[in-house]
Amino acid sequence: MAWWKRSDAEPAATPAAAEAEIRKAYERGRRDERARHRSHPFLAMMVFMVALAGAGMMYLAAREGSFSRGGEVVDLKLANATDNALASSATSPSPQTGDTQLQR
Repeated sequence: MAWWKRSDAEPAATPAAAEAEIRKAYERGRRDERARHRSHPFLAMMVFMVALAGAGMMYLAAREGSFSRGGEVVDLKLANATDNALASSATSPSPQTGDTQLQR
């Protein structure tokens, strides 16, 4: 039955050396994974902004009592902001005279 025993086996390493080797391998693996999974700051900012907008919609829906009324509030506020922006850009001062006149 000696045919299945390994006679050229390496001697067992000391526990301290084995532990140090395991620690180095663990740190090397962490460093490799950190380098592989770098995130892009612009992408993270966009995800944050979408999440923030979603949280705002959830807040409006809870405050108004339904999602449709919360959506109406958002639509009205966007329409008011658009109207204000268009009105202020249409009556901006003229660069030549400084007078306020309707620009087209």
